[in-house]
Amino acid sequence: MTRPLLKDDNNICFGCSPNNPIGLKMVFEHDGEICRSRFTAGPEHQSWNDVVHGGLLATMMDEAMGKWLWEHGLVAMTAEMTVRYSAAVPVGAELTIESSLVSQKRRLLVMAASVTLPDGTVAARAKAKFLKVEPALPPEKEEKYEQGRSLKTSQEKPEEQKSH
Repeated sequence: MTRPLLKDDNNICFGCSPNNPIGLKMVFEHDGEICRSRFTAGPEHQSWNDVVHGGLLATMMDEAMGKWLWEHGLVAMTAEMTVRYSAAVPVGAELTIESSLVSQKRRLLVMAASVTLPDGTVAARAKAKFLKVEPALPPEKEEKYEQGRSLKTSQEKPEEQKSH
């Protein structure tokens, strides 16, 4: 069962929010089972000698994998991620970042992502394990977790809580 996603009016996600003044502001499209973004890194994203910082490439792939999950109604957190870099990424190149689901078993989701240069060279690949979690709850809702699985509100009566 997929839970409805909660709206985040204060979204300042470093990867995708247009509201974060120092964020990447990534925009995503979905093509079948692929989540895709295009990104052109500027000089502020470099590591050395006009090469994009590898940590930002990892962040972009993590964001693409998380966005795939979010768009499929799955709320999950990165538990582990392995990145393999295979080519330097020059500042100013339009990058294509793609992600897809590899497998799913209970709460564990395995995702894959890549960063591709304009000439088709795959500059980085990632594989990550995500764990499904309950959606983050606004404090004013006073909802609580019960053994990490079911949600109940402080207004519910005990007999209502048993039905979850």
